[in-house]
Amino acid sequence: MFKRHLLLLTLLILTSGSFVSGQTPPKKMKVFLLAGQSNMVGWGDSLKLPRDLQTSNERVLMFEKGTWQPLKPFKKASAKQQQLGMKEFSFGPEIAFAQEMQKAWPNETIGIVKFAIGGTSILAWKPDWSEQDADRVGQGKRGSLYKKLIDKLEQARQGRELEIVGFCWLQGGSDMKKVDVAKEYLENLESLVASVRKDTGVANLPFIYGSSRRSETPDDLSKLVPQKRDGEWPAAEWVLKAQWDAQQKIADARMVILRDIETHPMNVHYNTRGQLKVGKQFAQAFLSSSLRIGGQTPQQILIMFEAKGRNAATDRQLSNYRRRFGFTDRNGDGQHSQEEYIENGRYLTRQSRQGIFRASDSNNDGFVSAQEYVENRVITDEAKEIFEKMNINDDSFLTRVEFLAMTPIKDEKLARVVFQALDTNNDDELIIPEFLRVWGRWARDGRTAPATRKK
Repeated sequence: MFKRHLLLLTLLILTSGSFVSGQTPPKKMKVFLLAGQSNMVGWGDSLKLPRDLQTSNERVLMFEKGTWQPLKPFKKASAKQQQLGMKEFSFGPEIAFAQEMQKAWPNETIGIVKFAIGGTSILAWKPDWSEQDADRVGQGKRGSLYKKLIDKLEQARQGRELEIVGFCWLQGGSDMKKVDVAKEYLENLESLVASVRKDTGVANLPFIYGSSRRSETPDDLSKLVPQKRDGEWPAAEWVLKAQWDAQQKIADARMVILRDIETHPMNVHYNTRGQLKVGKQFAQAFLSSSLRIGGQTPQQILIMFEAKGRNAATDRQLSNYRRRFGFTDRNGDGQHSQEEYIENGRYLTRQSRQGIFRASDSNNDGFVSAQEYVENRVITDEAKEIFEKMNINDDSFLTRVEFLAMTPIKDEKLARVVFQALDTNNDDELIIPEFLRVWGRWARDGRTAPATRKK
């Protein structure tokens, strides 16, 4: 009897955790911290989200109201937002950002921990916060926002294994109002990032941050000598210069230049299209600086395949792509809407049209321009050619054996890792749609110019 009880007790101990002894423990959720002021809080309109972003996803979560739940707009539109026609919920860059990360990591669960407060100065976010210091900008009564951010992260860690993989920051406008505060911006930003890395336990945690640009302000501010401006933001140049210099001062930092981001009328806050664009730009910046396949960047992998990416098309091919775009642009407005291309399209299946539209819509605004369409065709057609060269038995799929035999990657260990990255459903076979989804993301990674012609 004693032995039987001991056996039952042992079984209970072995099975009381989240997995049975001998089995592989569940994957840690890949979590991003998002923080900042009003454009991180978000002025996107939930009712204007593209249809494919309206559905909750159990693999893309947010930590809100003390629990992990599917990511979706949840913050009720404020009175000011309602004056602009927003009737339901608002959202920030997290919606598009998380979607892009889920595309890049289809076998992972993505988590978002966001804490952002509109109109806040970096003084309110200082790790060594004091009420007296924050009162220099009239924000002492808010308390330490840094502590609140870390407290929320600690709550999110309760009962869930997390892997903190990135820190996204969108803030700076408030500090453009006072020269003395703006002059301290870089030092305070360095301190903020260092403390986040210390408190998360991730010494090289990637730091992605936004830096806005007016039409007259160049991207490169290396030679800028800040001067006081007239108007509402007299100290803007000191903040912009600090954000530029932070790329060199802070290791593993990536600046996202925010230019031509659509806002609400007579407002500095990004509208729905603007928020989706910012989210996608942040994701692309993270992936281009952090994504590695067997230690190689996506661009390095494509070079091994001798891929030319957006430069792969001839003049004749580009002309043909533009003509085909015109066939489906029935109202002649120079862009495809989802209704026009997906719902009312005549070619392929609806599911195929939806996949093509999503891949082509590079700025995630719910429309596909002629340039976006052409770029996607160039990348896709080249990828199909590369796939067919490796498909030696000319069937509809590429096995691991075929890939390893025909890939131009000489390092067999690396070739196996690349195949694994392409094989998103882990069935040891690649079909064209599966291959194209991953290849397309790699080909767009780090792009700096529109598609060009070759003779």
